[in-house]
Amino acid sequence: MVTSPSYSTDVDRMRQLYQQTGSYRRVARIMGISRNTVVKYLKKVKEYQEGTIPDIIPEEWKVSRSRPSCTDEICNRIHSLLESNNSRPKKQRLNARQIHNILVNEGSSIGYPTVRREVRSWKQNNHSREVYIAQETDDGERAECDWGDVILIIEGEPTKCGLLTAVLNSSLYRYGRIYPNKSQANLFYALDDFFQQIGGVPKNIFFDNMTSVVTDHTKKVFNERFLRFAAHYGFCTNACNPASPQEKGTVEQSVSTVRLSAFAQRNSFTSLKEANEHLENVLSGINNTLVYRRDVVPSAGLEREREALLPQPSLKFSPYDLKYRKINRYSTVIFERNMYSVPESCRSEILTLKVYSETIEILEGNTCIASHQRLLGRDKCSLKIEHYINTIARKPGALKYSRVLKQADTCLQQLFFEHYLDNPKEFIRILRLMKDFSPVGVVSAIRELYEQGIVPEYETIRLTLSYKPQQMLEPFSYKMEFEVPEPDLMAYDIHAHGGISSG
Repeated sequence: MVTSPSYSTDVDRMRQLYQQTGSYRRVARIMGISRNTVVKYLKKVKEYQEGTIPDIIPEEWKVSRSRPSCTDEICNRIHSLLESNNSRPKKQRLNARQIHNILVNEGSSIGYPTVRREVRSWKQNNHSREVYIAQETDDGERAECDWGDVILIIEGEPTKCGLLTAVLNSSLYRYGRIYPNKSQANLFYALDDFFQQIGGVPKNIFFDNMTSVVTDHTKKVFNERFLRFAAHYGFCTNACNPASPQEKGTVEQSVSTVRLSAFAQRNSFTSLKEANEHLENVLSGINNTLVYRRDVVPSAGLEREREALLPQPSLKFSPYDLKYRKINRYSTVIFERNMYSVPESCRSEILTLKVYSETIEILEGNTCIASHQRLLGRDKCSLKIEHYINTIARKPGALKYSRVLKQADTCLQQLFFEHYLDNPKEFIRILRLMKDFSPVGVVSAIRELYEQGIVPEYETIRLTLSYKPQQMLEPFSYKMEFEVPEPDLMAYDIHAHGGISSG
């Protein structure tokens, strides 16, 4: 303890509290004084210990926590203003700053920090405790669904993805899947997969106020397409009140549990497919582990709960988004700032995109002219060399440094740079085989010739593609299921002699 000719017990308490908390602000809050006062006197304590000042507090000074301006009348006025908040909307209630302005306008000289302390004290003593009603649902009666964010390293790049988590309240069986975004189509795709996995449809599904489900939060107006989806599968839709996560607390906790269990230790993957396979393995472990207040593991509880689920419809709901895009001069369409190639023969200016969670189909009219794996991230390209064969034939010099060649199969790149770099027209002849045969077949033929030590040429590739080995019939044995007795020839003699035996 510091001893000084003039040393107040208040200063000593400041020093002790600061040693315990390490925060000027917390000391000020505990003692009910200004933070600047705490800083001032703790600085004087340090200077006194160093011998630079004779006294910490002059004899005519003392630290006082009295609030002469906050009389009983002022306190009662502050309390009455706070009590009037109960009749006001939540976003229109008076705060400490507005109460201070009212008091000043009424002629009081009270300071804002004093009003703020009094308001805080009143709220601590008069705060109404919110009470929740515990829920217990029957088997197959209720499920909860919610999106969460997860940042993964996909192909070396940080990617923000959506984690869709669903949980059955009775068995606590959890489901999860990763998608590139939180679109409505991905929600439909995930719920359909969830229904397939649990073998039925819950009677009620609770969601928060996600825009793909609810269009008007205040009136709880549901999205029209989402209602068609719910009617197709037969479940009742329920939306929680805004800022009320406790209404679907089971899935709120499940999102955190699934995210930490699956991606806290590992978050780097080569593709979204690999991330989902990893997530599925983690969920399998979670669903086969006993949880709080359940007599069986969730997977066993699902078997019991499955009997109470609604049956699945025979037809699936089409979970895709329709988008419309123009073709640019590179014969690509742009979606989510990524480019996807279309055949150079396409004549329409506007094409239809059927956007699924993992693939994109490009339609000209009602005909699908291209299909691509959906790209994650931004400013990427998905180019197929078979879409540019005629253009490459007119501009063979552009092939060497083209993006489309860099994205082609490695055996095609090897073939061009090792054997046809100085003769691109012959390489284009090989590419034209993709029109008579499939691109996959041409690549497989080139790879097969490389494995046999043969340099792939136009004729050898065409011969490999045209050669169809005759299918050999496998020998089989037919097992007789019955026995035929030896014939009795005496029966013929009896018939020949009019039914009279010759013996």
